[in-house]
Amino acid sequence: MNLRRRLVPLVVGLASLVGLLLVIQPSRVLAALHGTDLGLVGAAMLLTVAFYVLQGVRWHFLLRAAGVRLHLHESVLINLAGQTVTAVLPLGDLTRALFATQATGAAFGATAATVTVQDLTFTFLLVIAATPALIGIPGGWIVSAVVLGGIAAILLILMVPAVYRPIRRLVGAVPVIRESAEQVDMLRRESVVLLTRPVAMASGIIDLVRVALAAGALELLLRAMNLQTEYWLALLVVAVAYVGGALSFLPGGIGANEASMIGVLVGFGVPAGQAAAVALLERLLLTGVPSVIGVLAYIAIHRRLHLGSLVASPRAVLTSASTSTSAAAPATCEVAA
Repeated sequence: MNLRRRLVPLVVGLASLVGLLLVIQPSRVLAALHGTDLGLVGAAMLLTVAFYVLQGVRWHFLLRAAGVRLHLHESVLINLAGQTVTAVLPLGDLTRALFATQATGAAFGATAATVTVQDLTFTFLLVIAATPALIGIPGGWIVSAVVLGGIAAILLILMVPAVYRPIRRLVGAVPVIRESAEQVDMLRRESVVLLTRPVAMASGIIDLVRVALAAGALELLLRAMNLQTEYWLALLVVAVAYVGGALSFLPGGIGANEASMIGVLVGFGVPAGQAAAVALLERLLLTGVPSVIGVLAYIAIHRRLHLGSLVASPRAVLTSASTSTSAAAPATCEVAA
């Protein structure tokens, strides 16, 4: 899959976003943006930076639990570098796992497992935190039940061999997965190890702090638009938008994230123009901030840690990971200072 084909989902997401704005009318959105408190927007950006830094800190603990040895600042910088791709390309989150493999010689299945576990715990904590607000809106309990049920199903597949085996045979029919069968099996084994290690799970409290930061950043954006709302609404909007974006399978959830956010805000009485303006500012946080700091982080470390391209295709990611794994012994996980 070349870069041009990988950009198709991004183009679809952008087209959806543009269509959404056209329906609401650009003039209404621009009018809502006029007079925005830029100081509060800047504060929201700082909270977003803290959000991604803490993601790297949490990831560092998971890497250590998986036997992948990186210094804390290296884990944080690699995580930031990976966000550049996550924000704009499908399967972008695989990039930081590959970078960790390239930097340490660790098996790609082990590094990918840390990303999988972190995504599961963050989503779980976000939905749990928003559940009291979710059940108060029409259909909210369905969103909560579907997401939590999906997480439970993933955990069942990972933890129960009798359930995993038939699923493994089914997904093994996909060429890009079949070519890396050992990596898939290792990802499952390492995920189970991480999910049963107290230290790895205890550090999940960091993801709970990230939930608070994400909701806090959105609350600042709402106040920047002169919308006086309660914190629980920001938490609810973040949860619904995150789930909507994830289910769309579009890079960064672009388009679906904004539609979900606007839908909830309008449902709580926010004018459509202001809701769309908030969604655009949130997109600035979700794509602009991680892209900028990610590029800077990549420039700072890619040569010293021998990191590959930021835009490797999923097939190249898995092929490179398999090569890295076979070329390095499991014991060689220590990064040179």
